[in-house]
Amino acid sequence: MIEVITSNEPRDFVNSVLRFRDDNSQFWWDTTGRMFSKLLKYAGYSTAEQRWRSPGTPDSTPIDFSWEWGRDNQAIVRYSFEPIGPHAGTELDPLNRFATNEWIIKLKQQNMVPRLDLEWYEHFTRQILQHDNRTAKTVDRFVEETTPKAGTVVALDIEKTGPVMKIYIYPGLKAEELGISNLDLVESSILSLPPDQLKSLNPEPLLEFLREGTNKYNFETGILAIDCLVPSDARIKVYTRARYTTFEYMMDCITMGGRLYISTEAIKDLEDFWRTFLGDASDVLPEDVPGRASPGFYYTLSCGKAILPKVYISPQYFCKSDVDVLSRLRKFFSTRRSDQMMDNYEAAVFDIFGTKTLESRCGSHYYIGCALAKGQLRVVTYLSPQTFDCEKEKANVDES
Repeated sequence: MIEVITSNEPRDFVNSVLRFRDDNSQFWWDTTGRMFSKLLKYAGYSTAEQRWRSPGTPDSTPIDFSWEWGRDNQAIVRYSFEPIGPHAGTELDPLNRFATNEWIIKLKQQNMVPRLDLEWYEHFTRQILQHDNRTAKTVDRFVEETTPKAGTVVALDIEKTGPVMKIYIYPGLKAEELGISNLDLVESSILSLPPDQLKSLNPEPLLEFLREGTNKYNFETGILAIDCLVPSDARIKVYTRARYTTFEYMMDCITMGGRLYISTEAIKDLEDFWRTFLGDASDVLPEDVPGRASPGFYYTLSCGKAILPKVYISPQYFCKSDVDVLSRLRKFFSTRRSDQMMDNYEAAVFDIFGTKTLESRCGSHYYIGCALAKGQLRVVTYLSPQTFDCEKEKANVDES
């Protein structure tokens, strides 16, 4: 039995007083603001805390959310989005290059995000992104439908101590034009940091493993992400994926080819998580499966700290429906935590999407990830509002 929490929500008040100046902004608030509000509500936040093909989600909705399964039944809700300029996709701005930069500069000038620092943002966007203004006819932004070559996505961690901004950068287009691999470009961007930062980050063990993994598994290095904090406090994340699904592949990647130690207890948790979602998959995915289906990893570099790996998988390609995803999550957590957070999370998801949507398709959960934190497994579920898919369904119903 799911207990639904009822109360006045922050969004109800905001809606009564706020109207956006343009139709595009109002559309995204109307179609995704409710979801954000629901996630914050069920995660226990108080009121006080609370048309372009975007690359982040399967149906190109430019906003998504995540729920981190923290300790002691404390959830952390995050969101990410791609700022979209008025001329995105046209000859004036074929790669939507200007909106993110203008938005971030405005945040900095108005001091809207405490601790925001742009040193790494300026370095890595200069190193990785295209900067010329070519026409749309000469630009192909995607390797395939789920693998963007270029662009940026912004994410905000809504921590109780305040927001932390992150930027995700896609290196494929510039690497292609330079005639080098994505990994080559990402590696050179890291190695061109100031010497004192580079020494503190100590990236060579990771870069060595990524080169090995590219030869062994045909890794696709797709994203470099950064925190917009002063470099001494910030993190660099390098995302890679491959079509393998065996537990041996996962262990090789999570230990960076044996370079990282993992306790026996943690290995058991990782194996249970992996088999919960990939236990029925073939050892190697077929070539015609979209890139997003490939299980992946990201590796975090921080100044003066050890490299941290994280697993992420897309249940959309391995589960029958979102109800199936929820069932597998509940089974995984059944011996690891109380039912309270699972009950709250399930209530939030049903309240947002409704039973019919969750039973009929598997698109709400577009990624599920896990990482080791102080010897325990930290799980994060990533949720898409599926705005474009829902709009298409609504249009089909209206036509019929």
